[in-house]
Amino acid sequence: MSSQRREIDLHRRVCVIDAGRIDIRPARSAAIAPLISFGLGVLAFVAVVYWLETLPFPLVLLLMGAALLLVPLSGMGFVYSVYGANVVIDGAKQSAVWQQGMMGMGVGTQEVVPFGKIERLEVGETSSESQEGGSQDFAQYEVTLLKTSGRRLSLGQITVPRYAAGAGLARAREVGEAVAALTGKPLVAPADEPVGRRRRRRRRRPAVPTGV
Repeated sequence: MSSQRREIDLHRRVCVIDAGRIDIRPARSAAIAPLISFGLGVLAFVAVVYWLETLPFPLVLLLMGAALLLVPLSGMGFVYSVYGANVVIDGAKQSAVWQQGMMGMGVGTQEVVPFGKIERLEVGETSSESQEGGSQDFAQYEVTLLKTSGRRLSLGQITVPRYAAGAGLARAREVGEAVAALTGKPLVAPADEPVGRRRRRRRRRPAVPTGV
């Protein structure tokens, strides 16, 4: 595996590939919501400090409760969205860890999968079913980890417009190949997006007889 750090955008997540470690963490946009909540909590606290004598007592209690809840929780959520990870695959520890992500804070561990319990990695399309009038407008690919017990765990998804399906599949394959190289397990993935899904075939118009 290359020692150069790489980042691959997923659906609402980003895959960060380093030497010996792969983190699948929230996208940068995930920091917006906790940042707004933190600001609201600070404003509630400031309102109590400056207008304590003029505000009704029930409103003061409500603002103080909001400040006490929003400031620490949204602060932890913001830190997790910047530095935390949903999935950590560590070559040194020889394991993949799925975080719980409780309230967006990544508190606790949901599941630990040692490399010895991994059977293979898979990349597949979850939007292959056709809709009325042709294929779906969007293509979605999912990277999953298959355990020896048969249980599948999702590493992330990539959703792209149908015309960019080839590029989306290439990104999903890049994530799968990186995890497969780190864990030493095989990867099962389509080689390329079928031509029939990339563009619709044009129907031939019947030839018009000349001289009529």
